[in-house]
Amino acid sequence: MNRSVVRDPIRILASREFVLLRAGVVAGLLLLGMVTGMLIARGHLDPMLLLGGAVGAMGLVVWRRVGRFEHGIVAIALTAGLLNFFTLPTGTESRIVISLLIAVALTGLWLLEMLVTTKRIALEPSPINKPLLAFVVVNVVAYLWSTLLRDPLVFVPSFFPLVQGAALLVNILLPLLALLVSNKIKEVAWLQRLAWIMVGLGVFKLVSIQFNLPTEAMIDNGSRGVFVTWVGAMVYSQALFNEKLSLWKRLLLLALLAAWVYWYFIKYVLWFSGWVPLMVACALITLMRSKKLFVAVALIALVYVGINFNFYSQKLYEAKVAQGDLQRLDLWQMNLEHVIQHPLFGMGPAGYTVYNMTYHPEDARSTHNNYFDVLAQTGVVGLIAFIWMFIVFIRVGIRSFRALARRRDFEAAFASATLAGCIGALVSMMLGDWVLPFAYNQTIAGFDNAAYTWIFLGAMVSLYQMIKARSDMRIGTMEEASHA
Repeated sequence: MNRSVVRDPIRILASREFVLLRAGVVAGLLLLGMVTGMLIARGHLDPMLLLGGAVGAMGLVVWRRVGRFEHGIVAIALTAGLLNFFTLPTGTESRIVISLLIAVALTGLWLLEMLVTTKRIALEPSPINKPLLAFVVVNVVAYLWSTLLRDPLVFVPSFFPLVQGAALLVNILLPLLALLVSNKIKEVAWLQRLAWIMVGLGVFKLVSIQFNLPTEAMIDNGSRGVFVTWVGAMVYSQALFNEKLSLWKRLLLLALLAAWVYWYFIKYVLWFSGWVPLMVACALITLMRSKKLFVAVALIALVYVGINFNFYSQKLYEAKVAQGDLQRLDLWQMNLEHVIQHPLFGMGPAGYTVYNMTYHPEDARSTHNNYFDVLAQTGVVGLIAFIWMFIVFIRVGIRSFRALARRRDFEAAFASATLAGCIGALVSMMLGDWVLPFAYNQTIAGFDNAAYTWIFLGAMVSLYQMIKARSDMRIGTMEEASHA
């Protein structure tokens, strides 16, 4: 009897078919060992980087034999929130976070699995595939384009190629993380784990800052940016939509949201990137749940703002002016002048920094805006692909929510949370580099907090695929019954 066996890539690599490959790997490792030894001896390589790489490699081997890709995705979510205090050096001011290393390993294994088992890149059919891969390809093209066509007068520091390579890695790895999640998570149970991990991390953050605990260092980096929005969206949507939860649990979630809003709208009100996207996401979730509830909440919000109008119209504005936030308009104009000279593919990943350092050394700062970052780094072509990608994400989210709108369970709550979180992320990109961390602002360490956006965007697509599969199955069953 002939049996078609899907062989594990690790076992295939250990078979006779790959003797030459294994010999090449051994030779490569010997050469790498000699080069590494020379770099350490000359002080050009931190031994901690090697130690971290060795531990990671051993963990990867163990995980690959006993784990699943879903475990790796959960590991990214946990390490991004709980291992901020441990990073590896790069030889520059930027450091490598553990969540980034796990994402690189998972993506590499995923590609290896496809190439070894199916001999081709095989993705689950999804409306997000084309725009996402287009954005990835444009980033690679922009990297090559900017290197070949860089202005001859631009001064390029010796360490810049390393920085630009790391920026390219982050710019393509984060979208690929969403693609990985959408292809590997096919059970609602994993969506539930991700959602409650987010809620748990939110509780951990609140307790740490409320009581000024040293544990705040564990989650400080991961809890920046859109993290605040994703926690609020998950908490609020489960409280409003998931009637499978007991009443006391839903009330507890609302209390958690109230505490979350207090910290980021009252306590840290000057940090617009924290509360503005959060409020937008919560407003959308309220509207999706009930128009009457939305009107009631909007009236309460207007009364509150009216009572505190002087603070928000004067003191808050003055504080933002004192911080220099309004100078961002000048930064955007300055970078647009460079983009005009490189309209198609921009100045490459992190590339506009060296242009600013050369032509505007007195004010060589980042744009603090993801849209301008994408435009400056990948040009008009890259920005079109980026906007196309998010339009498709939003369409997928809307379809999922409409399919589940009449339900009052976890799936309906998750659909509303991810759609609202996606819109919140779009707002946050106007306020900082929170979705694609810029190499000279957040640095690549910003992968910790940015990872949550891409994980949940991928999870949103996963839910859509599950809904579509169930719908196709019902249609197939009905057709079979009619033929019978």
